[in-house]
Amino acid sequence: MKHSKWIALLLTGVCAVSLLAGCGSKGNDTPPQTSSQQQGSAKLNDEVYEGSVLSGTVINYADGEFSVLAIQEETADDGGEIAIMPAPGSEGENNTTKVTYGEDCEFQVVRIDASQEKAPEYQEASAGDVQKLTEVIVFGEELSSGEVQADKVLIADIYNKDKMPGSY
Repeated sequence: MKHSKWIALLLTGVCAVSLLAGCGSKGNDTPPQTSSQQQGSAKLNDEVYEGSVLSGTVINYADGEFSVLAIQEETADDGGEIAIMPAPGSEGENNTTKVTYGEDCEFQVVRIDASQEKAPEYQEASAGDVQKLTEVIVFGEELSSGEVQADKVLIADIYNKDKMPGSY
């Protein structure tokens, strides 16, 4: 009987110590971002797309032109914006846009931090950097035929997708 009381007391003590140890927290060197900091970073990423006429994934390319599986934008019931990316292989007339470009078209790679912790970084590129399954942001003119005549193409290199705000 004495042993069972001591064992119960010992187990209770071990449980109490382990609970207290679990409640301790490690120091965090970086304070969490405030909503204004997050919005500032998000605005930097949004500025990459400002003025663009098309964004999506390249599905076919040739000299002077490529076809883009376009990201479709919709408005949610709460007024927020939703971007819908069709899966490769689901291309059709409704979601594919032909893009043409001339020799004067500017090409750049833009590195976008999906976690919105760093500002986008730009570097020079060429038409040869556009390949199948490349994510692009196209600036230019929408023609009456539905095609886009590009004067600038950003090749999007998006990193930290696993740290994107709102991802689960």
